[in-house]
Amino acid sequence: MNTDRMFERQQAVNLLAWQCALRIGGLMNIAAIGSVRRSLDTYLLCLQQGTRSVQNVQATDPPGKWIVVSVDNFGEYVEKSWQDFRNQLQILLLTQDEALIWMNKIERTLADS
Repeated sequence: MNTDRMFERQQAVNLLAWQCALRIGGLMNIAAIGSVRRSLDTYLLCLQQGTRSVQNVQATDPPGKWIVVSVDNFGEYVEKSWQDFRNQLQILLLTQDEALIWMNKIERTLADS
């Protein structure tokens, strides 16, 4: 293999590696921003659920009613948390797939002579 071909191949691999790093970095940034957003949403949802609980229950009500109202109100929170967890997992799996695709491209470029 001559040096010109070796340099061309190395340059192609370097460009692919940069593209891979940028794509993976972008996906990880999306995941991080999503985590912050979900944390703020969860905080807001907890405040809203607490307000609903206080509105639906009086201080003189029996403890059983407090429990029933709290469980009913936090059902929405649990459902939203589960959806957020699934979305986060999908982003992480997408990031892994993206990394494997780019590694395969780099390997193929290195294998070409």
